[in-house]
Order: sequence, then C-alpha cells, then structure tokens
Amino acid sequence: MIRQKKKVLYIDSELNSRLFTARLLAHLTKTEFMVIKSGRYGKEVIDKVEQAIAWLKEREFTHIYLPSFDSQSLYTTVKRVSHTQGIDVLIVDYFKAGGSTEAYENYAELGKLTDLVKNQICGAMNIAGVGAVQLTHQGKIADSAKIGRNVSTVAFIQAKTPEEILADGEECGNTKLRVGINRNGRQQGDEEYIDLKFTGNLIRYDQAKQHTEQMPY
Repeated sequence: MIRQKKKVLYIDSELNSRLFTARLLAHLTKTEFMVIKSGRYGKEVIDKVEQAIAWLKEREFTHIYLPSFDSQSLYTTVKRVSHTQGIDVLIVDYFKAGGSTEAYENYAELGKLTDLVKNQICGAMNIAGVGAVQLTHQGKIADSAKIGRNVSTVAFIQAKTPEEILADGEECGNTKLRVGINRNGRQQGDEEYIDLKFTGNLIRYDQAKQHTEQMPY
C-alpha cells in the first residue's frame, strides 16, 4: 500500500517505532533482520538501508506505538493523524483483550472495537481498514468470537504442517492463507487455501506456486 503511495496509519500494540522500522528495513532491503538490528554491516547494506530510508521519507506513512488502547484512544489517534497527514488505509496490529478478569467483558470490548474501526472510523471516513488478531492452537480467533461477527472479511494465516508441505511440494511454500469469513464474496472451506512462502529473517510473505488451481482473490 505504501508502494502505491497510499497514506497509511499503522497502530501497533506490540513493537515500538525503532524495532518496527528495523523490521521494515529488513523487508525492504531483503537483509536479515538481526543484521539490520545489530547495525554492523558493510557498505553494500548501508547503501540499501539509506535508499530505503530515503524512499520511506517520501511516503505518507505513520507508525504509532500504543501498547494498549481503548475505543476513545484509538479514535482520537486516528482523527489526529487524519488532520495532519490524511489517511487512506488504517492498520491495527492487533486487537486483544483488555485487563478485565471477566471474559464476557473482554469479548464485548473487542466486538465494540472492531465495530468502531469498521463503521465509525473506516466507514465514516471512507478508508480501508486492516486488523490483526491472534489465533488459538485450533486455528480459531482467540479472545472473542464477536470479532468475527463485526468484520467484513477474515483471512487465517497459519504455518503448514510437514505433511502438508510434503503433499503440496516445497515450491508451494511453508504457509497457508484461508479466507474463512467473507461478507464481500466467496469464502474457502477448511481444506482450501492460498499457498504462501514465509521468510522470517526477511519479514516477508510471498505468494508461492499454488498446489491447486483456484479462482484469484
């Protein structure tokens, strides 16, 4: 989206801006993250990093670290950036339960947050919205089923099992993406998925050769 010169706001509850930038530079320069993070690299990598930083400075991209947020702080942050930079795309990474010891209260809070982002922010501002949530070991949305009830589309990203990699072929990648909830079009069954290659050291997901022919998404 940044490459398409969209105005992007990334609200991050996990990584501060320094660490996030190091990961982003690893992705852009195709240099291992630990090399970027260490700061110990030669001229070739220095040139790549400097070019990537110069390129980023020309883009309207804002990363904000919010370790915890509620509806009010999220809404206020979005509005502030909207006035100063403008926003085409909002990314929220990620929706997670608050500090309440009552599960129902956490579930309700997450449902309200996703509804806020979808309708009162993205819908009202006519912008695109992307959010991340954690999965359980069973591949379901963690913390709150209410998230799934309030969004337009949910895509599940999971590592393939060794058996799936063997059956699909290594050229079909090590990761699968399945469109599990989709109110804008077709969704996939439990056995259907899009093949991806995940390279953790470079912070990259790339589309791999598909193990079966399927309609484009």
